Amino acid sequence: MKRIAFTIAVITALISCSDMKTETIQIGENTFVHQEKVFRIIDNEITELGNLKSDSITKSAVLNPKLKDYGTIELDYVKEGASTDLMAVYRGDVLYFKMDLKGMNDLREKYSGGGLAINFLDEYGFQIHSTTVEMSELIRVVGYNNETMNFEYNGKTQMSSEVYRAIASYSVTSFLREKGQYGW
Repeated sequence: MKRIAFTIAVITALISCSDMKTETIQIGENTFVHQEKVFRIIDNEITELGNLKSDSITKSAVLNPKLKDYGTIELDYVKEGASTDLMAVYRGDVLYFKMDLKGMNDLREKYSGGGLAINFLDEYGFQIHSTTVEMSELIRVVGYNNETMNFEYNGKTQMSSEVYRAIASYSVTSFLREKGQYGW
């Protein structure tokens, strides 16, 4: 009788252990383990980060970040001669970027709020990711005479490596609010 009880206990333990391999365990925000693989949800996409069964650690291409220049975009629809330059580097699940806004030295005097949206486009021109920059977050760069030279913004946005690899260009849209006759 003891032998039968012991055998049933061992079989139950083995079945419960084998069920754990198919169980999904959350290990962090948007990060989980499923069938001995580590996954993370980024931009509503599931990205595999690693395999717990593997004896070696694979080096991801995103661990060798490279600075990428996305070029200059003209903003003549906002103000004649205005433009933005965008530089970025991708590390892990985050795109770090620096945007320079030129030709809008009167930004704080002419506009009461709003901001700009940076739209990341794929090779076909489809918007695959977007991030916004409020006017109050733009940093004023001044010269020797305390004159505004340009504005800049250092930001970051989370995205999957698939989205990052698909970025071919960017566009900028404006939702700046012009001041009215009474200054607001």
